[in-house]
Amino acid sequence: MSCESRSCLHVHVSLERAEEVSYRLWDLGANGVEQRDATTMTTSQTGQALLIAGYDSAELRDRAAAALAGEGADELLIEPVEVVDDGWSTGWRKYFKPVVLGRLQVIAPWMDPPRADRETIVIDPGMAFGTGGHATTRLVLSLLEQSAAESGMPTRVLDVGTGSGVLAIAAVKLGAREALGVDIEMESVEATVENARVNGVGDRVRAELGGAEVARGAWPLVLANIQLAVFQKCAADISERVDPQGEAFLSGLLADQIDVCLELFPGFEVTKTLIEDGWAALALRRALR
Repeated sequence: MSCESRSCLHVHVSLERAEEVSYRLWDLGANGVEQRDATTMTTSQTGQALLIAGYDSAELRDRAAAALAGEGADELLIEPVEVVDDGWSTGWRKYFKPVVLGRLQVIAPWMDPPRADRETIVIDPGMAFGTGGHATTRLVLSLLEQSAAESGMPTRVLDVGTGSGVLAIAAVKLGAREALGVDIEMESVEATVENARVNGVGDRVRAELGGAEVARGAWPLVLANIQLAVFQKCAADISERVDPQGEAFLSGLLADQIDVCLELFPGFEVTKTLIEDGWAALALRRALR
């Protein structure tokens, strides 16, 4: 998002609580929330994230700041700021780099594909969270590539917390017949539909508003790139969506949160663990009885 000529809140928060606080900022009227941490162009302290929330007026911003401070968020550093155009409106594009993996590459609309021998996914970073640049997204993309290479992609894939739809689109590009992305933000649902259309898979990637519970039936592969605090609320719903012979690829976790997350998924065993920049992704399969 851009905060040029806007009233903004800067909120310093632990990585564990970043997604939770981001959702709250949206609830308090933000028209955009950007997260910066050690994996982004402007870093925060180790283990910390900087959330930048934009508001349509200083009054709305100050009201949100007071509400957040009044909710017992003593560990949050909340800074109301006025940001005048600092070149972000055009200069931010230089910080986005192509993500090149073994079979896939993810680029923004203004980029040329860096490799001719990769399947290209085009994602507009201004539409919704999830361009492929964050370590957690790259890790799930890597798990998808490995799955496609080892056993082929399953016919149907569910992506919980789909964001921009990049993972659902990648699953279809790698061979899935169809993918469904679900998200609690309408902006993400709309972005997934549009990004699927731009990438030529609009007839095979659908998006619905809600969490895992809105996806009917069981799925051979369920993806969830969300944070631990969200897993703690919806792990049971995610588990119910996994086919008895199916798999779940989970990310959005710090490496030291793996054991806590696994406790939320009884009856599953870890088949793969990928770690990058302190972040982790897990491939789970139902344990044989």
